[in-house]
Amino acid sequence: MKNAISIADKVHWVGVRHADLKVFDDLFPTHNGTTYNSYLVQGGEKTILIDTVKEPFAAEFLSKIEEQVPLDKIDAVVVNHTEPDHSGCILLLLEKNPELLIYCSKAGENFLKQLLNRDFNSEIVSDGYELDLGGRTLRFILAPYLHWPDTIFTYLVEEQILFPCDAFGAHYCPNNLFDDEISEFYTDFHFYFDCIMRPFKDKVRDALAKIDGLPIQMVCPSHGPVRRSTGQFAIESYARWSVAPPEGGKPRALLAVLSSHGNTRNMANVIKAELETQGFEVTDFALSGMRDDDYRNALEQADVLVLGTPTIQRDAPPHVWHALSLISSVTPKSKVAAVFGSFGWSGEAVKMVEQRLTGLKYKFAAEGISFRFTPTPENLESCRKFDEQIAGTIHTRD
Repeated sequence: MKNAISIADKVHWVGVRHADLKVFDDLFPTHNGTTYNSYLVQGGEKTILIDTVKEPFAAEFLSKIEEQVPLDKIDAVVVNHTEPDHSGCILLLLEKNPELLIYCSKAGENFLKQLLNRDFNSEIVSDGYELDLGGRTLRFILAPYLHWPDTIFTYLVEEQILFPCDAFGAHYCPNNLFDDEISEFYTDFHFYFDCIMRPFKDKVRDALAKIDGLPIQMVCPSHGPVRRSTGQFAIESYARWSVAPPEGGKPRALLAVLSSHGNTRNMANVIKAELETQGFEVTDFALSGMRDDDYRNALEQADVLVLGTPTIQRDAPPHVWHALSLISSVTPKSKVAAVFGSFGWSGEAVKMVEQRLTGLKYKFAAEGISFRFTPTPENLESCRKFDEQIAGTIHTRD
């Protein structure tokens, strides 16, 4: 794909391929590379660029634009999202045309000021704001936190084309551009959602509500294939993956435990039994052998996280820190927790875990408890009282 590609009359893909990319943003593995998709839309009066590409690919990107129109004939750039893989060439465009107008959200304008460190002309768009290009219309849809606060969708009304930025995308770099010209890429599509969008399921639901009923013939995301055949499938997949946690029924407790010598597990067994007596449905995970995805699913449905940890070398063990690290990759149903554990030489872990949960904006259903070595009958009775505090907090909150 060395040249611009027409996706509709006077609408061209002018993006670039990054086939050899192995890790995106130094965070997520990309088994099949990625693309940085940018789109040129020409109306009777205005020519608009929707997003740009990563700066190292500027020469190829600008060359593709110039196949269709001189750079100084671009009237504006729509910035759906300001991350550098979308905004990386805006400075170059401004150098060639300082009067270039940028359409973006309020958050997008704030971010661009700090990314570009120069003045620029901007127009802040609101939900439903429409831009007349002369015979064609762009409509803007605010979609914050998909996956940054600045995100907007752009909709080309007459052609019924949705440009949803990172939503419905995939880190997948095919030889061809369109979904119906390439092999199946479902695994990459789902992995992309899991890494990028899953922490914002509630925001996904909000955005889907805004495009519900909108006639969409084509979905043109910022990464991966253009969906001219499977746009509705992509939207329906996001709806399925982002379904809200069930309401009603018993309160749910996620009991996540690491127990090096069985003492923390002995406490956990009492805590589990007492929570069940208090009317909770308890999902019990041994952190040393859990599947991350099962744990994340449970986090999304739990009314309270009850975490048990020993203290090893004056710290919580790596499995516990890993479990805590997964919290930011989901949308927890509730940010309420309680922490317990056992220790031998010292007992720092419970307080350390509580501090991390506080940083993750969790509230505590009960004050943490920890006991040295084998818990005594009195200690286990304290575990029951610990449960009563948890149950009282959750039932009162409900």
